[in-house]
Order: sequence, then C-alpha cells, then structure tokens
Amino acid sequence: MKYTGFRYLLLAGVAFSITPAALQAQEVPAPQPSVTTSGDEEEIAEKATPVFKFDTISVTASREEKLAIETPASISIVTEEEIERRQPETVNDMLKDIPGVELTGGSRNTVMTPSIRGLGDDRVVTRIDGARHNFNVGHKGGLFIDPAILKQVEVLRGPASTIHGTGALGGVVAFETKSADDFLEDGETFGGQVTSGFGTVDNAVHGNLTAFARPLENIDFLASLSRRKTDDYEAGDGEKRPYTDDDLISGLIKTGIDIGESHRVGLTYRVYTDDHSLPATADGTSVSSIVNRESRETGIVLDYDYENPENKWFDASVKGYYNNSDIDEVRFSDGRHDERNLETLGIEAYNTSRFELDENAKLAVTLGGEYFNDDQTGRRNGAPTTQFYPDADMDIYGVYIDNTLTLFEDLEVTAGLRFDSYDLQADTQKGVNETALSPRVMVSYQVLPFLQPYASYSEAFRAPSLSEIYNSGLHFPGGGPTPNNFFVPNPDLKPETAQNWEVGFNVKHDGLFTSNDAVRAKAAYFHNSVDDFIEQNVNVSAGTTTSFNVPKAEIKGFEAEISYDSSGVFGSIGAARIRGKNTDTAAALSGIPADKAAVTIGYHISSIDLDVGGRGLFVRDQERVPSGSSEIDGYATFDVFAGWDADDYVPGLKLNFAVDNLLDKTYRRGAAVLDEPGRNVKVTASLRF
Repeated sequence: MKYTGFRYLLLAGVAFSITPAALQAQEVPAPQPSVTTSGDEEEIAEKATPVFKFDTISVTASREEKLAIETPASISIVTEEEIERRQPETVNDMLKDIPGVELTGGSRNTVMTPSIRGLGDDRVVTRIDGARHNFNVGHKGGLFIDPAILKQVEVLRGPASTIHGTGALGGVVAFETKSADDFLEDGETFGGQVTSGFGTVDNAVHGNLTAFARPLENIDFLASLSRRKTDDYEAGDGEKRPYTDDDLISGLIKTGIDIGESHRVGLTYRVYTDDHSLPATADGTSVSSIVNRESRETGIVLDYDYENPENKWFDASVKGYYNNSDIDEVRFSDGRHDERNLETLGIEAYNTSRFELDENAKLAVTLGGEYFNDDQTGRRNGAPTTQFYPDADMDIYGVYIDNTLTLFEDLEVTAGLRFDSYDLQADTQKGVNETALSPRVMVSYQVLPFLQPYASYSEAFRAPSLSEIYNSGLHFPGGGPTPNNFFVPNPDLKPETAQNWEVGFNVKHDGLFTSNDAVRAKAAYFHNSVDDFIEQNVNVSAGTTTSFNVPKAEIKGFEAEISYDSSGVFGSIGAARIRGKNTDTAAALSGIPADKAAVTIGYHISSIDLDVGGRGLFVRDQERVPSGSSEIDGYATFDVFAGWDADDYVPGLKLNFAVDNLLDKTYRRGAAVLDEPGRNVKVTASLRF
C-alpha cells in the first residue's frame, strides 16, 4: 500500500509557519522560579511561565526543570488533557502519533513495549514517577501501567545515558501519575472524582474513583482505584480476535508533606493486576498453548526534594524506589505453572548548584549518582528453572556530572560525563563485570526571538540483559527432521554502545496570525552508530538459539513536530523517516519503523467549552527488512473526537466522545502478527465534586 503524498506531508512538517497544529491553549500556573538560571526572580517567573498547555515542563533531558520547547533535544509530552481526549485503553493509544515512537509486541495490553527510533525492549529506559521499570520478558512483554492514573507521559528520543544510565540507547519514556495538586484548587481542602466509560469494539467497561485532600496546609493526599474489563475485541473484518480480553485493577496512593518553605517529602504506592487468558507466547496468534495469566506489579517510591530560590548551592532531589513485577501463568492443557519475577531496588540522587560568573555568564553544575539492583527469578512447577529466565541478578552503579553554561542568555553549552559499573551474576554460570563512560555535549543559540537551532553529540550504553547472557535449556520443541531448539548462554556478550549526532531547531512563536494564537515546532536530523548491537540468532537446523554482537549498526533519520493553537482552530502534525542497517553487511536491521505521519485538526467552540476534531495516522509499507523477513504493509487510520466541559450546566462534569479507526480498517502495527482493533466508539464521563 503506497501513499504518494507522504513525502510532501513530511516536508510540510518543516514548513511550520503555514501548518496549523497543537493541543488546546489555556493558561497554566507558573513553575517555581528555580526552573531557569536567571538572577532576578520576577524575570525568572515571567520568562518560564507557560502561556499554553503545550508549554509543558521537561525533566528527562537534564535534571533542571525546563520548558520542553526550549530544551535542545527531541522531546514530546502527552498532557493530561490529551490523555483524557484519547480515552486510552493502552499505552499505544497515547503514544502512537509521536514521531519515531512505536509500541511493539502486538495489541494485547500487557505485551506492548516502547521502541524509539528503531531501538526497543531494554534499549529504552522506562520510568514511572522517576523509578526505573526494568521488567521485560521475551514474547510476554511487561509494561504494566493504567492510563487512568496518569497525569502526563514524556518521551525523550535519542541516547541519554549521561543522565539515565544503562539502556537509554533509544531514549526514555517517563510516566507521571496524578497527585492531589492536580485536582485541588486554591482554598479547597478535599474532594473527589468519579469517572466511567465504555468502548464498543471490545465491550469495554471502565471506572475510576479518586479522592484527594489537603487536611493541613502542608500535607496533601490522593487515593485512586480503577477497574477495566473488556471482552475479545473485533478487528476491522468484524471477527473477534481470541484471547484479547482484559480484566485489570489498579490502585494509587500518593501523599506529600511540605516541611518549611524548601523541603518536601513524598510517598507513592502503586499496584496493578491484570487477569486474563492468552497464548503463552503472548505476542503471537497461536492458540495451541493457552494459559491463565495474572500480571502483577507493585511499586513504591519515596522521594525528598529541596528547593530554595535563595540558595544557589543546593537544589537537590533524592529518590528511593522498589518495584516487584510478576507474571504467573498456568497452562490449561496440563496445569504447567510458570512464574517470572523481577524485583528492582534503586536509589538516585542529584544536586544542582548555580553560579553567576558575571553579568552575562551563568553556570549550572549538576552532580548525581544512581544505584539499582535487578533480581530475577524463574520457576516452573515451583522449582527453579535453568531455561528461559533463569535466576540471576544485576548491580549497576553510576555517577555523573552535567554542566550548563549560559552566555548572554542566548547561547547555551552543556557538557556532561557519566561513569557506570555493572555486575551480572547467575547460579552456576560465569559472572560478568564491565564499566562504561557516557559523555554528551549540546550547544544551542537563540538566533531569533522565536528560533533556537541546536546541535548535540551523546553516547550511551546498554548492559546485556540477564536473559540475553544466561538463557539456557529448551527454547521450543522440534518435529520430524527438525531437532529440538535450545538456548545457548553467551557470557561473553559485550555491552551495546551508541554514538549519536543530532542537529535540529525549536520554534516558539506567539501571535503568529492573531494576537492570541501560538505555534510550536521541533525538528531534528540524527545519526546514531551502535557498536556491538545485540541480536538473537535462531538456528533451526542446528537446534540452537543464542545472542550475539553485531559489530556495528547505523540508524539515522528525520523527525518533525508542529503544533498550533488559537481561540478557534487547533491542530498538530508530526512525521518521521528512519533508516537502519548493519554497516558491515549493509543488511537492514529488524525493528526499524516505517515512515509515519500523524495529523490532528480541531476547533474550540469556546461559547460552550466544546472541542471537536479528528486525527489521521499514515504509515507507509516497510520494504527495508532483514533477509528472510516479510515486508510489512502500510496503513492509514482516522479518528474523530469531541470533548465537552459541562461545568456551566452540571458543576464538575466532563464528557469525552471518540470514534477510533473510523473506517473500520483491518491492519497490523509494525511486525506484529495480530490485527489491531476495528472501529471503536468510546464515551467517558467524569464528575468532580
């Protein structure tokens, strides 16, 4: 399936000055003065105050809070308003329009894993409220998050190990859950919100009850409970796809205490459980080995922040966390009981000191460190398994320094360096110890009041996963002349390292056509060279499966995002074109996404607080695939949506309506083998009291 207009649509992404696009524009509260390094506090607040909701704060590119549009990096943020508008059942529903981002693994909820610029699985760092989420089991996924509790999702594209350590070859996906401050208005001490909705494609019914309070001026508290139940969904052909149902429950408790004017201590407890039946190889279509699977995750985050605008030496944060992720499966045919568990215990701390070298030179120095331990266990019928997912653990220590020099308020130079050491161990197998250095340099210059070009160089690394190194035992049985296939451990795997060049620009312009409109744009070209890229070789004739290093791989491409808003029209456009190859053989890499463009257009009917609009997602055929792999068909899908803030009629009431896959298209995402859901009519109502 070819889209002849795709190239023109991609070029249109650069022509930001003539393309409408964006999320809804409304005033939002100003961030604290410490978000910039200017000397005068009033000037700081004025400079950092977002005018529009798409002017959101980013913390993934550096440890300094900064508007995403002013950060010299490829950052996309899905806001709370956009999450509500999309009424997402899955993470893919929230991220599918972002350039360079795909959710691999298929359409089953818990099987999806994020991929950025063609690098997925353990090559993307996933954080939930700042805590690492490292669970990922081949063919089974392991991303356990309920969109109902999310405030926003931030995606940083490109290598980011200087700040985020191992795994950030592709980038970072950071989920932030809601807190009491997101609900309580000035003068309020308590309240609640009830949300309910349905979807037709899978008979989905979902509900959420959230209570929030500020019993004392310095204490806030939130408790949230969600339930979502679905049947098997229908694809575009009208046929149900078996074993795609879900029954999930999630809970969130979040509290914070402000101590004085500068100290804050917070505690977050999150729980997720999903009970459903699906194939043991959950990213496939086989129905020969069906299991009853319970996916569970518990996360605890304890954090401390110190922020005092008068103190230039200390702007500190300390975060400790614990995650317990677990998949428990019982096979219907014979009662075989498999358990896969990962416990992650970590601590991270950093501090930023600010110096005014002279009137036109300011320096911010961030010192940080991180430690985390992954402890994985695998059981079959209660006994330790030496095959897929054996008992093993990994310790990683990292320290870094990141310096940002600002000259004449227009020129910004950032230079950082990180040192990491990792240690992998498994019973009866060889231990692995390595170290890594991850430098980065970024330069940006405010050429015009609305235009900020930038250039950057960064390196990143990924320690081999415990499964890649230590998997052993039977992979799958043979038949006839085909022998049984066994995993072969490879403790000599080298870490993957990436060297990424990127050039791009940011555009921030208010009053483009009228006095109350705005345009925001980001565009970038990148070239990422990955040494010792880890791939898996399944040799059917020899009966072996093992991981090995590809000496060098190359991924390069172009991305663009533009957003526009006014009192009437709003919209967005994003596009990406990415290429990847083994530079030794010139063979295409697996997992490289097809060319993609996404368009949103809508209209604010401000007199009744109603937004209406539509989206289009256009994906080309992917013909650049490894030898022996099938080409992947392209597709185009269309959605419509409407959101009504009915507070003037019923206090606290909001209604959202949408039709996803309006034309009932039958299609598959990327290399997935399972068709996506067909037309889905969704309605969600929330009442705040």
